[in-house]
Amino acid sequence: MVEHHVANVRVVSSNLITRYFLITTEGSVSKAASSEKTRIEDVTVTVHRKPACRIELEVKTTPSLVADARKDAIKKVNKEVSFPGFRKGKAPDEMVLKKYPGAVESEWHKSIANTAFPAAMAQARTPVLNNGERVTFDLKKHSLEEGAELLFSFETEPSLPEVDPKQFHPKPVEKAEVGEKQVDEAIRQMRFFFARWIPIDGRGIQEGDYIQIDLHTIDGPKPEKVFDHVRFEVAPDRMANWMKALVLGAKPGDVLEGVSEADETASEEEKKEFVPKKVRLTIHRAETAELPEIDEEFCKKVGAENPEQLRESVRSILDRNAEDKAESEKREQVNQFLVQTYTFELPLSLIELEKNHRKKQMLQNPQSAASFEKLTAEERHKFDQKLYDESVQAVRLFYLTRKIVREAQLPITQGEVQQEAINSASGLGRRVNPEELPKEAYALALSKVILAKAQTYILEHCEKIA
Repeated sequence: MVEHHVANVRVVSSNLITRYFLITTEGSVSKAASSEKTRIEDVTVTVHRKPACRIELEVKTTPSLVADARKDAIKKVNKEVSFPGFRKGKAPDEMVLKKYPGAVESEWHKSIANTAFPAAMAQARTPVLNNGERVTFDLKKHSLEEGAELLFSFETEPSLPEVDPKQFHPKPVEKAEVGEKQVDEAIRQMRFFFARWIPIDGRGIQEGDYIQIDLHTIDGPKPEKVFDHVRFEVAPDRMANWMKALVLGAKPGDVLEGVSEADETASEEEKKEFVPKKVRLTIHRAETAELPEIDEEFCKKVGAENPEQLRESVRSILDRNAEDKAESEKREQVNQFLVQTYTFELPLSLIELEKNHRKKQMLQNPQSAASFEKLTAEERHKFDQKLYDESVQAVRLFYLTRKIVREAQLPITQGEVQQEAINSASGLGRRVNPEELPKEAYALALSKVILAKAQTYILEHCEKIA
């Protein structure tokens, strides 16, 4: 199964923001409407709204517009060709028409469309999705006597619903417990970074050993990988009972088959939902671990002066992580509320752009790309559908959160966006110079800030359950 890793499935990609959401969509239309060349009185428009935010403008023009467009076409061709005895652009119209009828006809079509479109848009007041969006036209007919009939087609901005924060009823989220047991386990995991691993030789696997395994389910026609070279401790609470029973006594290189089962300690609900699967388990390595003592030498390796300070530091980190996790769960509830409650049509071009960008990101990872190449046609279809669904949710969520921020007049400062961009880049383990960050980093940071502001607003204005 391919694991695709996207920075945040709820945040639209920087690629999408820079290409669409940082462009003023109304610019070209408003300029055209105020232009002296706009011929509003020379067109009649019928607007047809199609699925996926597509607009078709059925336009009829006056003969006057068509005649002027023909003159413009002749003039343009005249400037591009040469005639003996005439300077460029100065040849008689009849001469241009006689020698270059095809070029004039082609330019005439374009001129009619270029003159009619801004006039039609001024009437329809339906903005094109952005200044770079492709507008196609079909010239049905045109003549100097009857005018022209055209059909323009393009994507427009989606029609957004009104968002009511009071419709959101958050479920209580409890912060995870941070006690001595959790601190002990965290320190234990830290010790593994400095463990000495000793291969097991001459005996079978027993409790307390560590094994590195592959695991496949083999119920279907083709084995499906679950784990790939994953290390497990052969111990209660660290390995499923069925797996422990399967590997005890085995040796590295053994390939074992069995059936997964729900543990006896699982809840009744978990047992009910559990689906047993036939599995194949391959043991690559078996080792014991010699862990360092928790002394001052070890503490200094992990940034603490002594065991007491280490425990306090670990407790603080775990507590902060628990708070962050609880807060993240609250905000994910907001995301689910928005994308499930407020559905509306989206432009297909945005969804496809987002989907393709996510797929490209995934395939840049060599391991993911290799896994993707092994997928069957059906598996690729499912994978693409999942990416498509994620992209729909991300784009929809961005539109909704941007609307919330605008209508609630929530301020977003350049400093906030810059800090988010720095934090994201710093998370990659390098020092950051804000001036060296690409515009894509700031675009993604803007998306995150907008999302966080909208989430906070919803949480502060919702109907909380007592």
